[in-house]
Amino acid sequence: MSEDSLVTASEVAKLAGVGRAAVSNWRRRYADFPDPVGGTGSSPTFRYADVERWLREQGRLAVSPTDELWRALDTGHQDTDVTTSVAGMAAYLAGLTDGSDLDPHVRGQADALEGSTRPEAIEHLVGRLFERQQRQHLTTPQGLADLVVALANPVAGIVFDPACGPGTVLRTAARHGARTLHGQEHEPDLAQLASARLALAEAETASVDVGDSLRADAYPDLRADVVLCDPPFGYRDWGHEELVIDRRWEYGTPPKTEPELAWLQHCLAHTAAGGTVVMVLPAGVSSRRSGRGIRKELLRAGALRAVVALPAGVLMSTGIPLHVWVLRNPDGQGAEPVLLLDTSHLAPERRGKADWQAIRAAILAPWREFRASGTVAEVAGRQRTIDVIDLLDEDVDVTPSRHLPLPAMPLDVNELQRGSAELAASLRELAARLPNTLREGRRGTKSTTTINDLARAGAITVRQATGRLSTTDDLDSDGPLVLSGRDLANGVSPSARLVEPSEDAIELRRGDVVAAMVVAGERPYAEVIGVDGLVLGRSVQLLRVDPDRVDPHFLAGLLRTRSLLRSATTSSGGLRLDFRRVEVPVLDIGEQRRIGEQLRQVHDVETGLYDAAERGKTLAQHLTDGLAAGAVEVFEHTDPGRRLRH
Repeated sequence: MSEDSLVTASEVAKLAGVGRAAVSNWRRRYADFPDPVGGTGSSPTFRYADVERWLREQGRLAVSPTDELWRALDTGHQDTDVTTSVAGMAAYLAGLTDGSDLDPHVRGQADALEGSTRPEAIEHLVGRLFERQQRQHLTTPQGLADLVVALANPVAGIVFDPACGPGTVLRTAARHGARTLHGQEHEPDLAQLASARLALAEAETASVDVGDSLRADAYPDLRADVVLCDPPFGYRDWGHEELVIDRRWEYGTPPKTEPELAWLQHCLAHTAAGGTVVMVLPAGVSSRRSGRGIRKELLRAGALRAVVALPAGVLMSTGIPLHVWVLRNPDGQGAEPVLLLDTSHLAPERRGKADWQAIRAAILAPWREFRASGTVAEVAGRQRTIDVIDLLDEDVDVTPSRHLPLPAMPLDVNELQRGSAELAASLRELAARLPNTLREGRRGTKSTTTINDLARAGAITVRQATGRLSTTDDLDSDGPLVLSGRDLANGVSPSARLVEPSEDAIELRRGDVVAAMVVAGERPYAEVIGVDGLVLGRSVQLLRVDPDRVDPHFLAGLLRTRSLLRSATTSSGGLRLDFRRVEVPVLDIGEQRRIGEQLRQVHDVETGLYDAAERGKTLAQHLTDGLAAGAVEVFEHTDPGRRLRH
């Protein structure tokens, strides 16, 4: 975007990361806000350079160069789809184009980036793009890509992905040692993104072709050592009529309703004898009657090695349950036992918030054992190996849960008794901590200020993470823990650690107030940090108070009220909060501390109730299972007047 470019109020809001209403407020409240230079009274336009200068002076444009580049692409693409803009910029940063089709101002911003930071800049842009579009299945989540590559390890020789999207799986393979990479992608923008990312990967050969892999195979003679694929879901118009007779259908002609079995055979056709295929598939592929003939031939030939059921809800883009199939292009060894794994017990509480570290651990340990010995120790409800003959029934259903023995019913009655007593004691303690003498408060008009005004007065310092931190979900590593907005909103411990020191890292202190910037549920979430040493992560607002002027527990309580939602704007992840607009009652510090202590106690009770609810659900399920199976009997009840109801 050039300095002479014009921006609308909505685009100004994007530059500042606020809602459009905030821009309208600024125009009314600040005399020095840039005057419109065009548009209409209801839809004015402003000179970009004037707006950028004002936002920077107000401290509302304190972003990294890559964030500024993202904002320029996001607000300046106009008639061009943002994916196209990001793809073109990535190609330029990777040295694949001369950038002549880019806006000169945006190209200048890219030129200002140091060469060594360009790979990180591309990944930052890709991350922001797909964070925006996470409800569309345009890219394989990094956690799933890591799993797919780990199942294929070692990724030596030629690695191929016939539906590579923006190249996430291939780039992951490169990080694990792959040196010859080939991909094909139907969408030109995604293919350009993949090419840019692979151009900067540590690979000797990397190529990505544009086109429909099934209809217009760009690599008809390729026989790869490893094929990795996360094909499009529900893609019925895959060319069934024109591809009825095709040399790739070695295991049977795919029904029109089974495009995934066409992709699967396409992958096997591009695999060298003895080579590995790892695919992400809808769970229905394992059981649909229309595909049983092809499943039967795959089993008889020894092509299917493992079926892994992933937890429901691991993708933000779909609620469809997923399986990962591991296959081998048979080299004459015949049918061998198949590994079945089920990780459904690791289902995330919220869609798309999977614990990939736990999922990988549950899958890779038995997979490595199976590869080494051809079998695994059977675990009820989790894992077993099964002979092919036991799968070749009328349905040829390879869904893991169908063939895994049920977990044994827990029979530790003493443990259930202790759990029941402890839960009852916790509830009594929590009830005792609730306030029991309440009266109606005095509703007189109160003087208020805003967090923005308190920040200007130096009573509060408002900060948020602006750079892209290098993190890992390996909590056994040595870096400091990073608190993200997801962790905060879910009330869980930090789920990542900082991998490398960064000037952008903001260390949290005991007494800091942190608030989740996006509300996905019914209310906002904020708390007071009780330990030193955490690092501020993404989607978290830090409000560091002067304790002689603002009580942190008083402020955190205000930031948990539902009235805060009035300052929220809609975003792709839910409602995004503008904390600077939050109104704060003007009270002396003594009164703040008194109310803050009460708010802290109520918050402690709330936290305890959530914990008790989780323990209660587990206890109730165990009791239900035990009573229904006759493994547990209730011989005394605290309330003899209660009766079981049918």
